[in-house]
Amino acid sequence: MHNVKKLALASAIASVFAVTGCSNSGSSGDSASGETVSGKASAPSGTVAKLNQPGALEIAFSFIVPEAAAAITGLEPIKGADVELIRVDDDGNQVGDVLAKTSTSITGDYTLTLPTGVSLAGNLIVRITGANHQLRAQVVEKNVDISPVSEFVLRKFIESGADLDQLVVTDVVKLNGKVEEFDLTAGANLEQMFDVLEQEVGAFVETEVASVSANGADVSSIVGDYNNAAFAFALHDNDDGSNGTFAHDMWLGDFTFANGGTGTVNMTYLSEDSAWANLSGTAIENSSIDYNTELDDGNSQETFDGSFNTLGILAVQGEFEEDIEGDEPYGWRFPAMTYVFQQVADTGLFFGLTHEAGVRYGTIDSDNDGTYDAIDPDDKHGDEVFRTLEVFARKPANLSDTAMTGDYGRVYFGSRLSSGSIELFSANNTVTFSTGFNGTVSAGTEREIIVNSSGAASYGDQPTPSESFTLTVAADGTITDGPEGGAIGFVSEDAGYVDFSESAGDNTAGFAEFDKTMLVKLGDSTPTVSGKKYRLLMASAHLEGGATSSIALFASQFNTFLTMDSNSAGKVSGNFSEIRKEQGLGDNIEATVHQESDLAFNIEIDSNGGTTISVPDTDGGATKFEGFFNADASFGVFTTGYLEKDAVDYNELGLAVLVDVTQK
Repeated sequence: MHNVKKLALASAIASVFAVTGCSNSGSSGDSASGETVSGKASAPSGTVAKLNQPGALEIAFSFIVPEAAAAITGLEPIKGADVELIRVDDDGNQVGDVLAKTSTSITGDYTLTLPTGVSLAGNLIVRITGANHQLRAQVVEKNVDISPVSEFVLRKFIESGADLDQLVVTDVVKLNGKVEEFDLTAGANLEQMFDVLEQEVGAFVETEVASVSANGADVSSIVGDYNNAAFAFALHDNDDGSNGTFAHDMWLGDFTFANGGTGTVNMTYLSEDSAWANLSGTAIENSSIDYNTELDDGNSQETFDGSFNTLGILAVQGEFEEDIEGDEPYGWRFPAMTYVFQQVADTGLFFGLTHEAGVRYGTIDSDNDGTYDAIDPDDKHGDEVFRTLEVFARKPANLSDTAMTGDYGRVYFGSRLSSGSIELFSANNTVTFSTGFNGTVSAGTEREIIVNSSGAASYGDQPTPSESFTLTVAADGTITDGPEGGAIGFVSEDAGYVDFSESAGDNTAGFAEFDKTMLVKLGDSTPTVSGKKYRLLMASAHLEGGATSSIALFASQFNTFLTMDSNSAGKVSGNFSEIRKEQGLGDNIEATVHQESDLAFNIEIDSNGGTTISVPDTDGGATKFEGFFNADASFGVFTTGYLEKDAVDYNELGLAVLVDVTQK
């Protein structure tokens, strides 16, 4: 297994660059009045006929003039189609009249002259419209191709709520180019092509769009020392089906954020304590454990640039990564990606959910010195997929025990990996703190999913007793497991959020266990969510027993939102990725994306902020979010699970965070 921590933000420092999309540069480009824009129009073959209007002369010439090859396999030029230049609003609707018009040639090429006073911008669009289809592209450079990629990227900007006329044109150009670099094959028609794009690059585009969708913000409001914590789910496969892995990764780290000017955050990585484990084999019942820990005590401190925009999004961009360990005959390649975190309004608290993937290759010893030093791109071994829930919380300057007195809502996810079995757990209850960091956990119920050494699965609930405890908490909010022990968690600067990340394991004994706990401070009255819009950050795991013991990971993509129509009902829209091994641990990974649009759900909110959100599906089942909102409902933490029709026990468990983005 490739250690997830090397993929996530703490390790991106070796290959990051400053994000330019949040600078104060204007949206207009360098084109002057009367200059031309040109490009090529292409679409899947099944859609071309619905978009073009070829004449007899063009049909005749098509036997003589060869068609240019499209960048994405399966696209064909759109011949003789009308190309219109328009302005659009932030919802993508046309504003005003058509500004200019031309047609594509028999090779799909077009040239169009910009009217006087019109310059390159994110809300300046060229479009081709058919009876049931349209393709659009943002005119952000003088060479503008109209294709499913350009339409897909524009849709993602619209979904993000971006101010299209404020986009920095160079950022849009870069994003389109990155998507076109992916190895994609067109679907039979336009809708299938959009499905391909969503599945292959949807999560990537959403995070890229998030980082460039708004102008740079005042960074002085978020400077300070930060705790960083993450919990990751992972699945790996071998292409030959000989072996597979279910894995977890967890870490606690320290960062400092400094002001690098409007929109730029100078982020210094200081240290990290991490643990990770693989459960590997052809099936869960014959699997084995590999558990590892690592302490980086600060010898590799590095500073790099992130960005912070007026949408409250903190972003760091990383480049393509190739990792070769040297002592193993395989290595990894990971595509460039953007790590994005949503700020809880006007606080030093950020949550993110990364979708990462890599490809594992065989390596060679190119100079015969006994070290594997180069990847063999023709020797692909397998795929690795990661879903990581991560948080940055600014440290208190001098935390007092009285700051934590009161009630907190608690959500918990646990995992026990043993040679031959997987156990998943989740729980919700409350914690009451008194002075001296003394706490009492209320009695509750723990949900369980267990696949045992015979491959059989069991599901159920177990009662948990009330317990009292005392925390050891430093003035900077660091929680340790005793005066001499290491960090196991932290308290945020306002004591409104508490995070615990704990693990243990022994390869000889054949086990590894991970416990992730999040606490949110509760108010004295029912919080109001009506009229608010929340970004959903969710990751969960599904287990089934039996002959195949199928395994799946689910996660929301960044532009997935819950809109609250009232305190009792709302709608969810966005995309959810599913990574599945249908035939057991050793099976190959299958990836799909499920799209939801205004799917209705019900909400129940107690007087202390305890909340249940039930989202039904067409199969009669429901996804449940059970947890707590804080006093002003600016964010909430939840366990998540899935109940099949008429079921009483969950077959999927995980964690979720909701962050209010109503004013963003």
